[in-house]
Amino acid sequence: MNNIDLKDKVAVVTGGVQGFGLAVVERLIKSGAKLAIWENDEKLLDEFQTVDTVFKVKTDVSDPQSVESAVNQTAENFGAINILVNNAGIAGPNHKTWEYPNSDWQKVIDIDLSGVFYCCKYVVPQMIENNYGRIVNVASIAGKEGNPNAMPYSAAKAGVIAITKSLGKELADKNI
Repeated sequence: MNNIDLKDKVAVVTGGVQGFGLAVVERLIKSGAKLAIWENDEKLLDEFQTVDTVFKVKTDVSDPQSVESAVNQTAENFGAINILVNNAGIAGPNHKTWEYPNSDWQKVIDIDLSGVFYCCKYVVPQMIENNYGRIVNVASIAGKEGNPNAMPYSAAKAGVIAITKSLGKELADKNI
């Protein structure tokens, strides 16, 4: 495995207590980063065994006030946020588009798309202020191709791809 030196960097990983997010957390720790894990499932967050360099914050990425609070808590704890990995997401149930329950559509969009927007909205100003940042927004091939019976997930991931492109152009003259 190649080595990445993140010794003095502070990383945030949303949804970092299981699955892909956990693998990212483990890699960032091995690379020397200080970590903040933002997770909405309080039970999973409490059960997550970690090292001293990890700061756990109960965060609902679909709630802008919760994200803003997590940013403030993380910055207060570590002094800065240098890396953001927008990993939190749900697939939602499988239904034909015309049969998809409105409440399930909204939940998938709120977590998978709005969550990425809120995290970027509140973390990027910190990165601009520090003249440094790295952002990874986890999307999916479903955002390019569209998955049958998973229209909200596909739509949300297409939106994540667009957010990433727009943000990249907005930050092109920054060290982010």
